[in-house]
Amino acid sequence: MSEAGQAKLILEGRVATIWFDRQAARNAMLHATWLALPKLIAEAENNTEIDLIVLRGAGGNFGAGNDIAEFGSIRSDAALCKAYGRGMADAMMAVEHATKPVIAAIEGNCFGASVALTLAADFRVAATNARFAITPAKLGALYLRSDLHRLVAAIGQGQARRMIFTATALGASEAVAIGLVDHLLDTDCFDEELGQFEQAIVQGSSYTLFHTKRMLRGIGHGTTPLENDESLGWFVDAMQGKDFSEGVMAFMGKRSPMFSRSM
Repeated sequence: MSEAGQAKLILEGRVATIWFDRQAARNAMLHATWLALPKLIAEAENNTEIDLIVLRGAGGNFGAGNDIAEFGSIRSDAALCKAYGRGMADAMMAVEHATKPVIAAIEGNCFGASVALTLAADFRVAATNARFAITPAKLGALYLRSDLHRLVAAIGQGQARRMIFTATALGASEAVAIGLVDHLLDTDCFDEELGQFEQAIVQGSSYTLFHTKRMLRGIGHGTTPLENDESLGWFVDAMQGKDFSEGVMAFMGKRSPMFSRSM
């Protein structure tokens, strides 16, 4: 087992599972977690006994998105905000560009940046109790441009706008219907059914999987854009803006935000 940044890598047979384990915070992601994720992916990639990588949240929730308290603590420092955005982008690129298949196995709540993370995987399988929401509009924050690319590739412009503009939570069945989830598993038999899905993949040809993944990256919506100074600048501007300040204070105070009407 390897452990870093509140995430741990467990190897079992031909499957490497990366567990996000901050159960008291519903597996909200820290900057350290984003920085650790490429290293854990690389470790699984470099292990010749491993044919499949699985992302999971411990304790019955996949993830609550980014840790808002940590966001609030760094927002006054533009360099830290940019480093945070870069760390997120690099982590998701590491997942997307893994040569081995990656499954996001989702139970319970999957909100905010945790949804973006699942979109970087090859498959999104969800328990029937899963709930999904994309919540930057409740905070005055922004999804990264690369996150938006993957979201639109999965569910289209209309549904992407609906999820972001309304920040409304969707149940698992609706998530399947719009393409946010690929495969639904029974909550009560989640581990068993997930194991069966994993075995169906690892029994196939590694050659086929590797080269199919490589070719699929250039099909459909094409290659995910890399973040640059301009796009990361938008992310930083949002984190240092008045709306984000109000959104963080409202979140921490467990009240509704009162955003300014300016843009």
